[in-house]
Amino acid sequence: MNSITAIITRGPNKGTVMKPHRYRNGYFLVSKGSNLRTDAKEVLIETELKTWVQRGYGVRMSAAGVAPSLFMTKALNISNI
Repeated sequence: MNSITAIITRGPNKGTVMKPHRYRNGYFLVSKGSNLRTDAKEVLIETELKTWVQRGYGVRMSAAGVAPSLFMTKALNISNI
């Protein structure tokens, strides 16, 4: 299984580890660079996110107390668990 994380590098939440954000409908969102939901694709299974990242898509990430934000490929850390 793959784990995708991102670390905030600036601002008041610097150092916070972000994880893929699951929306109320159960989906994760990936996008090619726009924060507009109309440009996003819904992904149901978290393990499929790696495939989308390899295609150049960013992932909406969040943490407790931190709103979802789009992190692009270069800012994402993918590791095998």
